Amino acid sequence: MTDRITTGGDIDSYCTRCKLNLEHIVLAMVSGAVVKVKCKTCGSIHRFKGMPAVRPKSPRKEGAAAKSFVSNQALWETAMEGAKGPALPYDMESSYRSGDVIDHSIFGKGVVQKTLFKKCAVLFRDKERILATSNT
Repeated sequence: MTDRITTGGDIDSYCTRCKLNLEHIVLAMVSGAVVKVKCKTCGSIHRFKGMPAVRPKSPRKEGAAAKSFVSNQALWETAMEGAKGPALPYDMESSYRSGDVIDHSIFGKGVVQKTLFKKCAVLFRDKERILATSNT
C-alpha cells in the first residue's frame, strides 16, 4: 500500500524557523508536487524543503591541518637544535634576541624567530605566537 500525499495531509519537511526536520501540513501542490507547507510545531508557512544538504568536510582541509602541525613541529625541532644558550624563563619585562630559547609557563619551550618593538615572534611546538616583551 502506498501513501499518497494530498493537500491537507502530513509530510516531513525542513522548517526554516525551527531549523529542524519536522512534521508539516501540506497547503499547496502544483502538478502533484508539494509546494507550500505549514509547520505543526511553530505554525510558520513556507515552501516545502527536504532536509538541507549536509556538506561533508573536505579531506583536503583536515589533511592540511595535520600537515601544518607536522611541518610546524619539524620547524620547531630544527629551530631548537640551532638555538643558542640555556632556556630563559619568559617574562614580559625581559628583552630577547633572535635565536634565544624561551620557557613559557603555558606554551612550553620556544625559539625567538624575530624581534619587534615591544614584542617578539616565538616558534612553539604547535604554532608561532607573538609575545609581549620590553624589546626596543
